[in-house]
Amino acid sequence: MPTNDLAIRFTEEKYATKGEVIKELKISSIDAFWNNITSYRSNFYHITPLKTIEKNTLFFCGCPSVNGNVSAVENRLLRVNRSYSSLFMHPTDLKYFEDSSLATCLKLLSDKLNVDLDAHFFRSLVRNDVQQLDKSVQPVANYLKALRFVKEAHVNAIDEDYLANLYAKLLGTEELTSFYRNSEDLNRENRVLIDRVYTCAPVANIEPMMNSLYSFIERSTLPAGVKAAISYFYINYVRPFDRYSDEIALLVAKSIIAHDSIGELAVLLPLEELLSNDSSNLMKLFTETQKSADLTYIANYFFTVLSNNANAMIERMANLNAEQMRQEFYQEDKKPAQEVQPQSVEEAPAVDSKDNKVSYKSEELAISYIPLALDEKQACLVEQDLLERDPSLRKREAHFYARHCTKGKKYTISQYKKAIGCVYETARTSMDHLAELGYYRKEKIKNKFVYVPISR
Repeated sequence: MPTNDLAIRFTEEKYATKGEVIKELKISSIDAFWNNITSYRSNFYHITPLKTIEKNTLFFCGCPSVNGNVSAVENRLLRVNRSYSSLFMHPTDLKYFEDSSLATCLKLLSDKLNVDLDAHFFRSLVRNDVQQLDKSVQPVANYLKALRFVKEAHVNAIDEDYLANLYAKLLGTEELTSFYRNSEDLNRENRVLIDRVYTCAPVANIEPMMNSLYSFIERSTLPAGVKAAISYFYINYVRPFDRYSDEIALLVAKSIIAHDSIGELAVLLPLEELLSNDSSNLMKLFTETQKSADLTYIANYFFTVLSNNANAMIERMANLNAEQMRQEFYQEDKKPAQEVQPQSVEEAPAVDSKDNKVSYKSEELAISYIPLALDEKQACLVEQDLLERDPSLRKREAHFYARHCTKGKKYTISQYKKAIGCVYETARTSMDHLAELGYYRKEKIKNKFVYVPISR
């Protein structure tokens, strides 16, 4: 078989490791073949600012087949967003979906922690119905607080302060007394001199490596799923904390998807299955990525999990919608006992106190127009259209704008806060972001800022 055909086969048909190529070709020396494979792949490399402990530059291969996987994941996330938007018309279904999704995430985490809890406990915890917690289940409750922080702060920059907040939530404390790990891992693997595989970064490397990660998250133009996969690997590789590095890696991945793709909905993705105790395959990919500096191996695995998560969410929401449609279709029509003719806006009934006869008197409204407004179904369609046209627009921002876009009106941060149900700082950041994107013009009236819709 021609060498170039092998390069395409082991890249496009299957992004194979060197060991897998040796096994499939059944020859011990494949250096010439492997060099040709990596040469082909190098045409598609995205070089990152991230380095291994041994100072090798990490890269991601965006070859056609991998790019196809990335596009498929992005499309599924978009479909998740559309389905989620449709639930806003049915608040009960929306609440059920959000609560049950959070409960699923907590169940997967408890499996990792070997904490045996029943479904009723997770439902009660999500609904804040648990009064007292046993010490063994406190980490699960703390993780729920961290998830809710990601939801509330999904527009915030993902930096050292952001991770400090996550770490504090997981530890169950208001104030951190320490942050990055300051003790070395004494695992024997870290003392191997040849072909070393690190279980974590040396203490002296943690801060500079994490600073590189923050810079990558802020500046990289790679799709959200790719950035999330790379960040998930890198935090697990560095292991910057004495505890909960696994959980923080996962929460940061969700935060990136929230920040760059589907907003707070990302919190509900059950990526916690990556914390499964049955992780031998994942560990092999971590080792291969560390040795080769090729992030594509771990990214492909992450894409599979993320895609499965998205498909499962779409199916669950479709089932909810189908049930709602059945209820609406088969609901019996209740006809009024008597037909009532609509009254004119200009006339209102008045009762004559002498003979109890109803008469009409003329009334006038102070306004001579009917304010324009979209009904909820129209607003949902506008919201979906906005998200499909403008990938930089966040889910909650599109939701608010679709319902607050009347020319000539002036909207406030407080309105956003009330409509979305978020903290004031999140509302301010979101309204400013909408202004930056050209949806509103920011004006100051006395000591208060208002936001005026701009014609588009």
